[in-house]
Amino acid sequence: MVQGTEMHFFSPDRLNSSLSGLPLSPAVSSFRLSEEWLRRIGLAQSGMFIICLFNLPFSEALKEISLTTGFLLSILLVWGRGEGKRYLETFLRLFWPILLFAMVSLASGLNSINVFEGLRGFWGDWETLMCLVFFAVVLSRWKRTGKTRVWIGGGLLAGTLSGASVGLWRMLYEHRPFLGIMNLGDKNSTAQFLGLLIILLFYFHLDEQERVTEGDRLHGLFLYALPVLFLLLFLTRSRSFLVGVPLSFLIMIVLTKSWKTLLWVMGFIVLAGIAALLNPIMRWEVLSILRPTADGSFTSRYPTWEGAIRMWKAHPFLGVGPNNFHMANVHALYHLPEYASHGHNIFFNLLGEYGTLGVTVFFLWVLQWVRLIAAGIRTGDLQKSHGALTGGVLTILLVCGISHPMWGGSTSLMLMLAMALTISPLIRSSGMEEGGEREPTGNKIPVNADGERQLLRSLR
Repeated sequence: MVQGTEMHFFSPDRLNSSLSGLPLSPAVSSFRLSEEWLRRIGLAQSGMFIICLFNLPFSEALKEISLTTGFLLSILLVWGRGEGKRYLETFLRLFWPILLFAMVSLASGLNSINVFEGLRGFWGDWETLMCLVFFAVVLSRWKRTGKTRVWIGGGLLAGTLSGASVGLWRMLYEHRPFLGIMNLGDKNSTAQFLGLLIILLFYFHLDEQERVTEGDRLHGLFLYALPVLFLLLFLTRSRSFLVGVPLSFLIMIVLTKSWKTLLWVMGFIVLAGIAALLNPIMRWEVLSILRPTADGSFTSRYPTWEGAIRMWKAHPFLGVGPNNFHMANVHALYHLPEYASHGHNIFFNLLGEYGTLGVTVFFLWVLQWVRLIAAGIRTGDLQKSHGALTGGVLTILLVCGISHPMWGGSTSLMLMLAMALTISPLIRSSGMEEGGEREPTGNKIPVNADGERQLLRSLR
């Protein structure tokens, strides 16, 4: 793996200073590994990264093993370089809302009437934090090239198509009405993952358009996979994503001003609409989008939302505990409908399980992400495509979060992958003193009176 062998470690003194307004003393560690061992650990970490991406939709056990192993290798790697303290300080300043959310999850789990289940839910949120650190360290080492996009997109696509083949077999031979992909299970989790995957692949295409090196282009490679993924998404019959994903495309195109891509997207929507009208089942699904309350699917969520409010009133600060929505005693206490395995809404799901503190910290995470992206684009450390990915993901959360929880399991890890893809250039660009090369962008880089690049000055 070419990217896995290229070490682009950073010295984030400038980044930390700009974030806090105070200079940091150099962090010197007595624990250092040889370059040969660092190279081997880096290769192993990159391998765990690809295995983890493949198993996000495929195997829960392999996903957890590769994620935990990759996280531990990342810790060993940065401490082996003598940069552990600096990475820690930088990550605390960048990713503190996710750490705080994990702490709220732990408190909520310990306060739950189902402590064991609550702690299982906390472990899922802790895995989300580990995933963000793991992915951010990997992507800060990898250059943003066409090969990098192939490894990331290829790993996700291979796992998705492998898992989907099993789901399609079950639809055909077990007569299941909806598509469920291997590790993702039910149709809602499958739709959430597919929606975010489609947004990520579309981001790779837009990001390629902003690259200045012609030889690095993939010439729309991932666009060819989108029709297949849209077909799989349709088979989940989760109609909110049939609205949310095209709307996210539109937001991303506007943010990057990729008007030629807009023509491609409009043409695809027209062809998909014609195909839908020719098939009775597809026609009914598409036309029902215009009347979401007609078949009772949307209105059936009302009792679940009312139950979530009752849960919040009983436990206003910490909720009933993560991963507790499906518990029988919770159903009995708060009069939830039988089918309510989660909140069927991102806000009500967080409100019922994590309480006011959880909702507040989640909102702070969104604000921190937007703040970092906006500042990075202003200073030239990020490109418009990074803002487009952030805008597309947040659009999915806003639109599809009306009827889906959009948090937990592989969905949370996909959100962390999106955040790592957008934030890692900020980490990588601060490593120029270590020999890393700054990626070309179309933005002017502000400099001070001494001619030095000003990194994230707007975050002071």
